[in-house]
Parts: sequence; C-alpha cells; structure tokens
Amino acid sequence: MNNEIIKIMDLAQKLENFECRKNKSALQLQTKNLEIEFRITLPEPYKFFLEQYGFCLWFGGNVKGLVPLEDEYEEGEDEEDFEDDDVIRATKYYHQKYDGKNEYQSVPQHGLVINSYDGGGYYFLFSQESERAGEVGLFLTETYGQEVSKFNSFTDYLSFLVSGTPDPEPVDVDYDRIMDIIED
Repeated sequence: MNNEIIKIMDLAQKLENFECRKNKSALQLQTKNLEIEFRITLPEPYKFFLEQYGFCLWFGGNVKGLVPLEDEYEEGEDEEDFEDDDVIRATKYYHQKYDGKNEYQSVPQHGLVINSYDGGGYYFLFSQESERAGEVGLFLTETYGQEVSKFNSFTDYLSFLVSGTPDPEPVDVDYDRIMDIIED
C-alpha cells in the first residue's frame, strides 16, 4: 500500500511547481499530535503520506497536511505561505463554518478536511473510528453540505488528483431536503 503512495508521489513530483515539506524531522511527532488533537486514528495511507511528504502542492492541485514549523521556514517564508496547506487549520475552519447551521449538514466528526473544493466545499478523509474508515468524500456547498461523490481510499483520491484515475463514485444526494431548504 505504501508503495502505491510512493509511485503516485513520484508522478506528482514531475508536475509543474510541485512542492512538499522539505524538513521531515518532526513529522512523526506532528502526526501523532494531530491524532491526539482530533481524537482520531489516521488511515495508514494518509499517515504514511504525512510522515513522508507532510503536504504537497503543484500547479492546479494540492493535498493538505502538516506544514513546516516556524523554525523550518526558509528565507523569505512565513506562516502565510503555508496556511492554505494546513490540514489542522482547514478542518477547524470547516467545522466552524458548517457545524450547527440549520441549513447545512455538519462536517463529519471522525476525520480531517484534506482539501478544499474550488466550486465550494471540501474533501473529507474518514478516520479509523468511522464506519467509512479510509474513504474520502466530497461535500459541496451547493448541496448544503451533503456528500456528492467518494473515493474508496486516500490512495485512490491521491491517484485521481495526480493522474485523473480512478473516477470518484457518485453518492445519493437528498434533493428533497435541498428543495425544502430553498423553499423555506
């Protein structure tokens, strides 16, 4: 399984403007602290990704993760350079934005927001505590936070971002609920 992540990331490194975390010395401790902070157990493929790459980005894509610590910044870098790549910041942001809002479905509790969706929404990785452990779901703003598609694993999701395959699987959307919200 980890070999698949390595192969995909080898392809990703050839993409335009590819970047990942350079200093990896603190990643295992940060990964453990991430699990403690959110009271979750990460699926092994994403945990491996975090410990090897931290986060990654390229022209047109990214995967949120563990960004450099302040003492790891290179000359001219600061916190603002990495705020869009921080899985902790993203997960807290989406919980704050959607949880407890009557019209929006709350962000699932067991897992992390590993990417934003440019059209409005987010990709959510389900942790081991979830019945859907390891899956990645796409939740959209236009469906009031309902999930519209999913990948069976983080590895499939990463492969899709880098190579375009496999396609996500559609998920049933409760359009009656959406109409009720719109009509109110």
